[in-house]
Amino acid sequence: MIAGKQPDCKLVMDYEVFGGVGIEESNNIAQVFLESVKRLTNKEVIVYSDLSNARDRFNRSIADNYELWLAYYGDYNNLAEVETSWERWIGVQYTDRGKVPGISGNVDRDLYTENIFLSDTSEIPNTANPNDSINTETNSYIVQPGDTLSEIASRYGTTVQELVAINHLANPNLIFPGETLRVTTNSTVHGSETRGTGSITYTVQRGNTLSQIANAYGVTVSHIVEMNNLQNPNLIYPGEKLRITESTNTTINSVIQDNYYTVQRGDTLSGIARRYGVTVQYLVNLNGIANQNLIYPGQLIKVS
Repeated sequence: MIAGKQPDCKLVMDYEVFGGVGIEESNNIAQVFLESVKRLTNKEVIVYSDLSNARDRFNRSIADNYELWLAYYGDYNNLAEVETSWERWIGVQYTDRGKVPGISGNVDRDLYTENIFLSDTSEIPNTANPNDSINTETNSYIVQPGDTLSEIASRYGTTVQELVAINHLANPNLIFPGETLRVTTNSTVHGSETRGTGSITYTVQRGNTLSQIANAYGVTVSHIVEMNNLQNPNLIYPGEKLRITESTNTTINSVIQDNYYTVQRGDTLSGIARRYGVTVQYLVNLNGIANQNLIYPGQLIKVS
C-alpha cells in the first residue's frame, strides 16, 4: 500500500514462509509486524493464511486481535466445521485455478464478507522511517593483521553488506593489512545516551531488545515499559528514545559490546564459540537457543 492513496479494503499480512523459525518466534514476528503496520498506517490489518498455518502455526493472541482471510480449497460452505485458531473468517480464497473473462491462465477466486472493507478510508499518513532519525557518520579504518570484515562490521555497529557496498569490495573475504576502508557508523553506537536528573534517555540500536537494555542499566523490563508507556514490550525500533531511571553508571553500549556479539551473515554458533573461547553448549544455555543451527544476521548472542 502506498502512502497517500485511499484504500478501501483492510491491509493484509501474508506470512507463509518461515525459514525454520519456530512457532513462538514466528508469532512474535507476526505480532510485531501487524502492530507496526497498524501503528504506521492507522488502518485495520488482517491475516492471510492457508489452513495448515491458521490451525497449527498462528496462536490465539493473533487470532483474537486480527481477522482471517483463509486459503481453503475445500467446500467453503462447511467452513464453520473447519478448526483453526480463528472462530470466524472475513475472506476465503477457494481456488487458485479460477477463470475470468479477458484473462488468460488461472487466477485466484475469493469470497468476502462486508467486514473486508475499512471502516476508515482516509489517506494513509506519510510516516517517517524510524531509521531516518539515526545520525550516521563516515570514518576511515585501516585494516590490521588478523582483521575480518565481520569483526570490523561488529566493532562499528554496521553490517558486512554495508562495508562491501560502500567500499566496492569484489570479495568480502579478501582484505589485507594496511588497506583503508570507509566505515559508515551509527553515531549513537558509542554515545547513545543523554542524562538528566536521575534519568537517562537511551536511543535504541539495531538488534536491541528491551530485556538487554533493562539488564544493562540494572532495571526491569516493566520499569522501562511503565516509564515509556509502551503498549508492546516486544516492539521497539532503531532510533526510538527510551527514558530510563538510572541505577548504575555502566553504559549500555559498553555492556553490550563486552557481553554480546552481533551475528553476521555466514556466522555459525560453533565459530562464535571458538572466537570467544567457550563451547557451543555454553552459548546455547546462556541464550536459551532452541536450535543451535538457527541463528540469523543482526541477532545478539550473549557471550559472557
